[in-house]
This record gives sequence, structure tokens and C-alpha cells, in this order.
Amino acid sequence: MTASRGALRLADGLSLIAARLSEVGIVAMTMLLTYEVVARYVFRAPTHWTSDVATTVMIWLTFLAMGYCLRDGHMIRITAVIGQLPPAGRKAAEALSLVAILGFSIFVLWVATGSTLDSIAFGRRQPSMLRMPTWIAELPIILGFAILALQALADLIRLPGRPAPDFASSTEQELSHNAPGEAGR
Repeated sequence: MTASRGALRLADGLSLIAARLSEVGIVAMTMLLTYEVVARYVFRAPTHWTSDVATTVMIWLTFLAMGYCLRDGHMIRITAVIGQLPPAGRKAAEALSLVAILGFSIFVLWVATGSTLDSIAFGRRQPSMLRMPTWIAELPIILGFAILALQALADLIRLPGRPAPDFASSTEQELSHNAPGEAGR
């Protein structure tokens, strides 16, 4: 296995691990909010911490899942125009999209890292009941965009060896998958 192939697999692996952590976060957030509802309405003893913790978990799971969404083609795409292009045009549009995602991710990494380091240095805290350090909610932005940048770079490297994206067929597949009476397929 070449080093570049290993690096591409590393990007895919990080995206997958982060997505699995996001799935665990969804379960944890659901449990926290269920606990709060039961405590508040059954035992008349609302908590002061579940909202803050659930919100922080939601931030973590949202940002960690971005690389996986890109890897598996689950990012929102508007393909009305580019879906009509010839294969070379669709491939060029895909490359441009990946370059934009990579560039934006690097920019966010730069800004978010500076902000998080400032939060740590100045001891910033969230203006809530728990007064959690703000870096706890800022760190997933850095991790999520780092994984997204690696995944965009990996997908960009793979793009020349792949066929052009076929947006029309993926839309038709989604429509047929969600069509009434097709549930058994």
C-alpha cells in the first residue's frame, strides 16, 4: 500500500469514527432531554444542567459528522444546472466544489483555532447556569472542519480516477426509493 493510499484511508477512517461518535451523541442528547422531561413533569424537579449539556452535545455531533457527510455524498447540492453538463463539466464542478469546501474549512480552522486559544487563555465561560468553559463548545468546530478539510482533500485527490458525478440518476434513485408502494425494495 502506498503512503498516499494510506493517507486517503486515514481521512475516510477519521470521517467514519467522527460520524459514529455523532451517532452516540444523538443517543446521549435524546437520553438527556428525556431525563429532563421526566424530572420536570413527573417528579416536578427540573434540572439546571441538561439544557446546557444537550446543547453542547448537539454542537459536537453536528460538526463531527461533516466529513462523513461529504464522503458519502450527503451534502446539500443544487444540481439543476450542473446536472445538465457533460461529464467533464460535472467533474470540473465537483472539483470546484471540493476546492471551495477545502478553502473554507482551512479559513474556519484558522479563525476557530485563534478564538479557542483566546477562550482558553482568558478563561471564557458560557453565560449559562453551568458556566462551562467556552472552549468545550468551540473545540468541535476545529475538529469537525479539520476532518472536513482532510475529507475534501482526499476526495479531490481521488476525483481524476473516478467517473463524473451523475446527479440525475442519484435524484431518480432517491425518488424511486421514497416512492409510495416501494417500501419492500
